[in-house]
Amino acid sequence: MDQSSFNLRFTATLFIMAALLITGGYLMQPGAIQEDINLNSLAIAHENQTLFIWSFRVLVFGNFMAIMALVSLGSLMRMSSIHPIIQAGIFVCCLALLVGSISEAYFMDMGAWGGWKVTTLAQALQESFVNSMEVTYQWVSCFRRMSYMFFCLGLIPIGLAITRDASFPKALGYFAMAFGAIGIAVMLIDDSETSFYPIVRYVYCLFFVVLAGILWRKDSF
Repeated sequence: MDQSSFNLRFTATLFIMAALLITGGYLMQPGAIQEDINLNSLAIAHENQTLFIWSFRVLVFGNFMAIMALVSLGSLMRMSSIHPIIQAGIFVCCLALLVGSISEAYFMDMGAWGGWKVTTLAQALQESFVNSMEVTYQWVSCFRRMSYMFFCLGLIPIGLAITRDASFPKALGYFAMAFGAIGIAVMLIDDSETSFYPIVRYVYCLFFVVLAGILWRKDSF
């Protein structure tokens, strides 16, 4: 398996950009409309509409940058014996990121549009308007939970593959497998608890940065 330093650093750059955009997108967000759509969260979204919209744009671009990075990593490993294992995990992680992006796009649109719509309604009608969004909100919240759950699932074969390739430190692979299994267990045991989601997000962004550092330091692979 022979990869040029350009290919390695291209993949590393994608991982770094993904981690920065995903983390930055969430840190930019005014309020947390994903946790609850109500009059207050819609008011915050409307009052900070430009920042609100851009935070989701940055986040979704980060998710797609992560998909690019994972696909590129799979291509780097195409001649390795671990390719069937790591590719399975990469495929599931990419699907999870896509599902997560769809859910985030919903929250962006409903926050921006819903925040404006509330201002056009008489006060007596505002609460009923927000309540009318509840069914769709619950459905999309399930998409959001699926994205974190199945990203953790994808981490398990990726971690297993890493432990079987000398190019990577085995500790990184064991960590990925352990965190993936723990993440699935936590989200299955308490499927209505969302406070674990940021932990998953920050861990996989850190995982991306560590992978980027490993790839960047190599002259060949």
